[in-house]
Amino acid sequence: MNRDEQRTRAKALPPQFHRCGSLKAMYPSEPGGGTWIGINSLGLCAALINWYSRPQYPGDPDFSRGGIIPRLLACDNREKMEQCLYSLPLDRLNPFRIFVFGIGSGDIREYRSDGVAARRTDHAWSTNHWFSSGHNETTATTARRAACLKASLESDAGSLGWIDRLHSSHDPVAGADSICVHREDAVTVSITLIRMDHGGTRMEYRDGSPCESLAKGSNSECPKISQKHLPMTAQIEKTS
Repeated sequence: MNRDEQRTRAKALPPQFHRCGSLKAMYPSEPGGGTWIGINSLGLCAALINWYSRPQYPGDPDFSRGGIIPRLLACDNREKMEQCLYSLPLDRLNPFRIFVFGIGSGDIREYRSDGVAARRTDHAWSTNHWFSSGHNETTATTARRAACLKASLESDAGSLGWIDRLHSSHDPVAGADSICVHREDAVTVSITLIRMDHGGTRMEYRDGSPCESLAKGSNSECPKISQKHLPMTAQIEKTS
């Protein structure tokens, strides 16, 4: 997952372990505590993108959308996550799309909240891409889908190296509509990768534009923690 933000926005904190209800969770965070992607010790993952093509809430939202995922990661199954999501004051929050999945779930649940209510769509467990843009979501989605389709024809499509290159892509040109965003006012500020299997979970995080961190390479550290339910490893990569 790439994260695009205004250049003036405060720098995020790298992944750390957090307590969400009775469960442990791992996620990067805003200085204020919110996040855009995370996973709990049961292997349940949630990721959120803003939905700019829908009308935004006219007043002050009840709380930041960054506070949604920590609430969901306190749940021990996807049904409870859904109940938690539907209980939020969705008509007083800016629109968003959230994706929920877990080890062995066999599908991905997408919830689209348009500022009135949330509706669920189930996606098959297959390669897919979702996009968000505060510049022009329609043109960005069209351009990025074309870049993904072109990349899907490469011989190593689906590999970790391919995922890195795709998230660093400037196809057709570095700018507002490329997957790795470069605008005068905004830029892709980090990339987060979650790898899950039945032996455990690893979250990899690189601070900075993916194109720069991929080109430079970086040092990494891998602190480990023994979990009651599911082992987790955080691999944190930083660029200067």
